Amino acid sequence: MTYLGQAGQAVGARVLRAMDLGNGLTETVQFELPDLAGAARLATLLRSRWAVSVNEEDDVAIVDVYIRASRTDLASLMRTVEDWVARESLRAIRFELDGRVYIMESGEVNWAFLPRPTVEVEAA
Repeated sequence: MTYLGQAGQAVGARVLRAMDLGNGLTETVQFELPDLAGAARLATLLRSRWAVSVNEEDDVAIVDVYIRASRTDLASLMRTVEDWVARESLRAIRFELDGRVYIMESGEVNWAFLPRPTVEVEAA
């Protein structure tokens, strides 16, 4: 019979230490959106399940989502945002996770909703 504390004292026993991953891992996912109105719509959708914040940095709308330490929380968040991107006809958005930037693509672009640049035509 082995008593509590005895197993770790065996000859040749090794102590496993956690790998130091540095500060690269975070508890948030940061989504970049084309405008503040879109960021507000996404935040409204997500706030029933996650803690979110919206801000604007250098004219880029940002939604920060705080994820829980659950095996399924991140996957659920990403599926929810992917479906929202498709419904919003955005085609793709950038997001940052653990210090790395990714592109999430979903659905098709609805070109009718995108602003068109003004082109001046010179008179002949």
